[in-house]
Amino acid sequence: MSDPVQIVAGILFVFFLPGFTMINMLFPRKGELDPEYDIVYRITLGMGLSIVISVIVGFGLNAVSSEEVGYVTSGPLWAVLLSITGLFALVGWWLGAYPRLGLMHPYLYRPPRISGIPQGWTSDFGRRRRTEKLILERGQLLLDVNAFADRMSTSDQKRKAYYRKRIDNARGRISQINEELDKLTEVK
Repeated sequence: MSDPVQIVAGILFVFFLPGFTMINMLFPRKGELDPEYDIVYRITLGMGLSIVISVIVGFGLNAVSSEEVGYVTSGPLWAVLLSITGLFALVGWWLGAYPRLGLMHPYLYRPPRISGIPQGWTSDFGRRRRTEKLILERGQLLLDVNAFADRMSTSDQKRKAYYRKRIDNARGRISQINEELDKLTEVK
């Protein structure tokens, strides 16, 4: 009879973790798969890819085994699945898929590539994180300004005034963000 911990670990390593870490390695930025339901896509794609990876590992182990020595047993299967999962997690961390590890220790913080930030421009964890948040907020505000301008063109006078006010507020916040970014990114 199997231990419940073994059952849970087996389910995780056969049906979830290899594919999930592979998805995080391939798409390290949050919202890269879908802006709203990113985690749902990551989990479902991870589950599907885990099953595929497990089957391919089983076929591979069967291909290298002989009649005398069978490699499709729990030991080699666990070793290969753990190695693949560890490799995917390490490469994903290197690409910035797990920025929350920086909360454990600042040296573990690897941000995902964001356009507008030169990679490796500072080692200060707080400054870098604040800069990333500001750049993402500025990008969202620029998208909002475009959306408000589109909506304003097809609206009545009252709605046009409303969208004009929203555009002015967004542009004001963008200029504040640009000033703060200039202060954060200047070399001391």
